[in-house]
Amino acid sequence: MLAVDLGGTNLRAAAVSEDGKLTHRKGVPTGAGDGPEAVAGRIAGLLEEVAAAAGLDAAAAAGVAVPGPVDPRSGEVAFTPNLPGWRDFQLGEALRAGTARAVRFGNDGNCAALGEARFGVGAGARDLVYLALGTGVGGGVISGGRLVEGVGGLAGELGHVVVALDGPRCTCGSVGCLETFAAGWAIARDATTVAATADGAALRRHAADGAITATIVAAAAAEGDPAALAILERAGRALGAAIGAFVNIFNPELVVVGGGVATLGDALLGPARRALPSHAFPVQRAATRLERSALGDDTALYGAAALALAEVR
Repeated sequence: MLAVDLGGTNLRAAAVSEDGKLTHRKGVPTGAGDGPEAVAGRIAGLLEEVAAAAGLDAAAAAGVAVPGPVDPRSGEVAFTPNLPGWRDFQLGEALRAGTARAVRFGNDGNCAALGEARFGVGAGARDLVYLALGTGVGGGVISGGRLVEGVGGLAGELGHVVVALDGPRCTCGSVGCLETFAAGWAIARDATTVAATADGAALRRHAADGAITATIVAAAAAEGDPAALAILERAGRALGAAIGAFVNIFNPELVVVGGGVATLGDALLGPARRALPSHAFPVQRAATRLERSALGDDTALYGAAALALAEVR
């Protein structure tokens, strides 16, 4: 099988065995400014390069994780926030013409859920919710062993569940989404505000002359800085409230939290665990485990591989 993770900055591809071994990795800059047709050509070339290196013929299917809403059947990309010009682009047609192989597509959050259920801490789980905490917040849901795709294949925008009716404005246009509290940009926003006050000395020291980021907040929190810990406490409580909603709706056996922001660890996940009981029914909550992803940056690649495996079967 072949897997591609289409990112706003980099394209990554690999050959993947059925037991989850990634081999013959290859990455190139996405070159997003060149437009979707050029990027599609780059993906096709990367797929064929990896296939040749791995000794895979044209029968090897490919899965592609896309950072935005994509029709999993046709491969039409509705839009991508980080790829200019990608609106109603027929990526499926371009790749099938450019590779002459079967290709399946998925939103990167949905792919990550598949990857966790197939190759990660959720291996074997039939009911799983995956949350990707990064620059934004995405996710995916596995219910009864199947990915929840919705009527247009666009389900799983878990970062945009509303956790505060009077909360901050989200990049999606709504108000009070989980993303406005727990995304990297949201944590940086709150920290930038605090850094301008007397309580922000530790944040200013870690930032030096650079911009305030979630990583800087984590560094200050690791030293026990009260302001940084309060920022992560707020983000974690919002995360716990959202997870509680997902537990009530989907009754999963496992909630997996991944992405770069999840690496902030207990300063974020501790408040989420403490808040969760206030937002989920006891019976459902008792049946659910909350775990961190073990697949790291490769979660979407593994999910794309799971897509390709489904195509073969």
